[in-house]
Amino acid sequence: MQEPDPVKVWRATGPLVAGAIALVALIGGLGVWSIKARLSGAVVSQGMIEVETNRQVVQHPDGGVVGAILIDESDEVRKGDILIRLDGRQLRSELAIVNGQLYEIATRKSRLEAERDSAGEIEFPPELLEIAKRDEEIDRMMQGGRTLFEARKQSLEQEARLLSEQNNQIDKRIEGINAQLDSLQVQSDLMQSELDGQKELLKNQLIQASRVNELKREHAGLTGQIGRLEAEIAELRGQATSNDIALLQLKTERREEAVTTLRDLQFREIELVERRIDLEDTLSRLDIRSPMDGIVYNLQVFAEQSVVRAAEPLLYIIPQDQDLIVSTKIEAVNVNNVYVGQEASLRFPGLDQSEIPELRGEVTRVSADVVKDENTGMNYYNAEIMPFEEELAKLGDEKLLPGMPVDTFIETTERSALAYLIEPMTVFFRRAFRE
Repeated sequence: MQEPDPVKVWRATGPLVAGAIALVALIGGLGVWSIKARLSGAVVSQGMIEVETNRQVVQHPDGGVVGAILIDESDEVRKGDILIRLDGRQLRSELAIVNGQLYEIATRKSRLEAERDSAGEIEFPPELLEIAKRDEEIDRMMQGGRTLFEARKQSLEQEARLLSEQNNQIDKRIEGINAQLDSLQVQSDLMQSELDGQKELLKNQLIQASRVNELKREHAGLTGQIGRLEAEIAELRGQATSNDIALLQLKTERREEAVTTLRDLQFREIELVERRIDLEDTLSRLDIRSPMDGIVYNLQVFAEQSVVRAAEPLLYIIPQDQDLIVSTKIEAVNVNNVYVGQEASLRFPGLDQSEIPELRGEVTRVSADVVKDENTGMNYYNAEIMPFEEELAKLGDEKLLPGMPVDTFIETTERSALAYLIEPMTVFFRRAFRE
């Protein structure tokens, strides 16, 4: 018989040694890699595309009634183009009334100034004369002012003439009385001379005393008549003085009346001028114009004669010639790692990721203070990233539109892989064992 082959015994020493060597090499390699390899850090955030100048709201500060709508939704407009025209009929009517009141005041002021200065005729402002050539109503108003001025002037002259005639009559009466006084004075002098002679005769007892007494009575009567006439002259002169004062007072009252009315008209004129300026300013804003080049968006006015409230948004203009930027929100804990000039990578979830690569850009602005989201309660900082000009060429036919979402990766300093691995433990132990 043939003897069976002996059983082969496999030893595990070789594979175990090889596995141990491979494991040590793997662990060692990973350790060396974790220490030597440098990995770029990034602050990751969500953002969206905006234009450098945001959409511009179009409003009207006063509101009004729509007269004409000259654009439609999505129309392309240029800066200064008229978008909507408000109805200005009521404003123009009110402006015409205000102007009419101002012209009336100007006419009255010219008349009153002529009365104040005792002028012979009214001197109207040159601009009012020019307007009167085109406006019959203003011409009639000015003619009415002239007529009133002449009537008041004639009334004053007539009263002055009456007072002057009274004074002339008084002068004539005084002249007549003076003639009587002269006659009486002569008679008095003659009688006094005769009385003196009779007194000498009486003294020599050549005549009786009754004759002397009779002459004395007659002389006293003449003296009384002279006194009465002198008193009458004084009274007449007082009347003449009163007439002069009345004439002066009449002119003064007419002048004071003109000055007082002019002052009142001046205050009213100031109010009307201010109102006219406001109306003209409002009329100048009836044409609502585009503040920039762009596209009409979200038009809110659809029919003529509709009412527009003050400061109500009428439409928006989306600018088309502005640079695109990425606006993103940086969590408050990461803001120290973000600064202006920092490079970032941008991904666009709304575009085909297989064809559109990441774009490179640069942080151009970081808000100076934290902003709180009222909906979520999260605190964040606003940051803006501008894609590099040469990077936009990678988009090809694709268009970046305002509102598109963007994933942003703002690059921070490089660190080793080991630092990333042990950071959670480091943070944990920093916070551990604290009360």
